[in-house]
Amino acid sequence: MEKRVILAFVLSVVVFVLYTFLFPPEKTSDQGAPKPEDRKAGQTAVAPPSPAASGIAGPKVVPAPVATPTSQPGRDITVKTRWFEAVFSEQGGVLKSLRLTAYKERLQDPALKELIQAQSVAEYPLQLAWLKNSQPSLNQAIFEADRSSLTLSPEQKQGVLNFRWRSPEGLSLVKTFSFTYDSYRIGLDIKIVNGTSQTLDENLVLLLENRFPKIENDPAAAFQGRLTYQDGKYEEKGIDKFEKEVVNSGKIQWGGLADTYFLQAVVPLENQGIASIKTTRPNPDHLKALFVLPPLNLPAREEKTLPLALYFGPRDIDVLKPLKLDLEQAVNFGFFDIVSKPLLYVLKFFNGFMHNYGWAIIVLTILVKLLFWPLTHKSYKSMKDMQKLQPKMAKIREKYKDNREMMNQEMMALYKTYKVNPMGGCLPMVIQIPVFFALYSLLGYAIELRHAPYLLWINDLSAPDRLPIGVMIPYVGNGIPVLTLLMGASMFIQQKMTPTTGDPTQAKIMLFLPVVFTFMFINFASGLVLYWLVNNVLSIGQQYYINKYVN
Repeated sequence: MEKRVILAFVLSVVVFVLYTFLFPPEKTSDQGAPKPEDRKAGQTAVAPPSPAASGIAGPKVVPAPVATPTSQPGRDITVKTRWFEAVFSEQGGVLKSLRLTAYKERLQDPALKELIQAQSVAEYPLQLAWLKNSQPSLNQAIFEADRSSLTLSPEQKQGVLNFRWRSPEGLSLVKTFSFTYDSYRIGLDIKIVNGTSQTLDENLVLLLENRFPKIENDPAAAFQGRLTYQDGKYEEKGIDKFEKEVVNSGKIQWGGLADTYFLQAVVPLENQGIASIKTTRPNPDHLKALFVLPPLNLPAREEKTLPLALYFGPRDIDVLKPLKLDLEQAVNFGFFDIVSKPLLYVLKFFNGFMHNYGWAIIVLTILVKLLFWPLTHKSYKSMKDMQKLQPKMAKIREKYKDNREMMNQEMMALYKTYKVNPMGGCLPMVIQIPVFFALYSLLGYAIELRHAPYLLWINDLSAPDRLPIGVMIPYVGNGIPVLTLLMGASMFIQQKMTPTTGDPTQAKIMLFLPVVFTFMFINFASGLVLYWLVNNVLSIGQQYYINKYVN
């Protein structure tokens, strides 16, 4: 029984890790937000959009005659806060660029992280359109801005940017963006003034759109897709799942597009502030989310304001939670999230003292090992006791090989005589499974480890470890995965020290596992490999102590 449970446990771990390897999970004042890096603004130029533009694709949303002449493309308006540099355009009153000042695009690249990946004017987010197409098109209309730029500072912490559009018939829209110096949150109030003589029976549609290019071994690509928090339930849906239009309706608390580390979200600030979200996938790397706002039914000469909040920033729980918009739900580590979250707080606590997430991972690993030390000790001791009984068990199997019932009775009598629990080596290990999987998810997908250095050649705990040697190695790339090889060696030593059941087949399988794990972990985050290596070293020490000093 014990042999089968141990084997099942080990194989379940292999299946879990292999499945995650092959099919990654779909996975304020901003107190405690990461400190921006010291660099000059505007290091990266924003490429001008393609002159080609089309209407917003979606149900009943098609191009219509433009109310405002577009012979002039409209001005670009720059907004700078502590955490981002944004560029808006008067053509549609849209967001052309938003770069995060606290994050780099790539580790060795001085360019700031750009959240807007658009290839044409039609793909810029925050466009407006009419659902029923009963009014002039808005996506190419000129929304006149009330200022040419806005720069916030500790002395000027608040600021607004207004975009105004008016049709010849008297219908007008005002998009008011509000900013706070120390926050990623952006307010958006959409004011509709019906200056016509007819009731306006329409729905406005707000566009959120982005592209998600696939880059080999890029941790950000572990999840790319749409997030929603609806009816109190959080859902991730990967980009590959959008083969056809997906419609969400109900009580939508927020919705957005995201990769592993960064989020773009729209949050209604009143009940039923979003009627539905219609998501499509125009191209393999391209998602488009249409946020259908509530019906207007606005009588002539009346006005209405639709309040929304926007978020363009990191999936960092310390940044999201103070906003009180339920956006912290976007930090989710899967099935064992309830265990991963407390471990994340502990990891951040240790990093607050050490200022190095590598050392914080090691301390967290030691803490978890100490917490489970009694259970692991009991498990190893039970396996050692079972190993001592192997000769007697072999004799019983041989003697009663044709009588299974009698064999089981004699086995139970043997366990009772020597006070050995055949399940004693397995149950303590099973109890630790949730913590193991929680750490696995946490260390593989936490934004805190993105571009976080440790020691020597390990300069990014979210990326695979590589010691550069200037030579390309098949499957591995440029460099040697030293940390991963050390992990595999430690796992092999641990397997050799672990008491065996005497079954040659199982012994061979167990010794082959370090090779399998080393192969799988080659392209895993070095922070995860570091945890596994340290855990193996501690297990070796514990096993040595038991083998040498425990009878």
